[in-house]
Amino acid sequence: MVVLVATQLSVRGSEQKVVIVKVREAQVSDAESILELMFQLDTETKFMLFEEGERKTTLEQQVKILETFSESNIKSMFVLADELGVHGFSAGIGNSTNRNRHSMYCVMGIKQSVSGKGYGKQLLGKLEAWAIEHHFSRLELTVMCHNERAYNLYLSQGFEVEGTKRNSLKIDCQYVDEYYMSKLLRT
Repeated sequence: MVVLVATQLSVRGSEQKVVIVKVREAQVSDAESILELMFQLDTETKFMLFEEGERKTTLEQQVKILETFSESNIKSMFVLADELGVHGFSAGIGNSTNRNRHSMYCVMGIKQSVSGKGYGKQLLGKLEAWAIEHHFSRLELTVMCHNERAYNLYLSQGFEVEGTKRNSLKIDCQYVDEYYMSKLLRT
């Protein structure tokens, strides 16, 4: 488990409170906090797949999703959490067929309020370590070409662009290209 300590100023601004932020494997008991995070990300950013109001996942469905992750050796999810809830996640979903079981598709999201503090590197690092431990040799993901912060994070963590998915998404009536990126863990 990675433990990160963040100092937050109180509302009055004169006191400081130490908040322990942990990057850890998601648990079924995180279902409500993870679902709240997903709804918040749908609202505060256009860099995630779902638009505001589009996600229809119920708490019961989220519990089942997390149960499948906890029972699987080809899926994993890590969360950035403190006593107030979940503030970010990274997830990887592998394949079960012989020809592509070495490859894991990755996705991540972090609240704007905690972005830019190095948590993305921590979340990706935990996911990569898990992938290596479970014999994956390739991580892959897509990122919108204009999402410079995420693109630069992935580059800094060893991902490379394999190509551009032209007109991959349509956001606000405009087509958006995505980079298809990968990282080879073993060769």
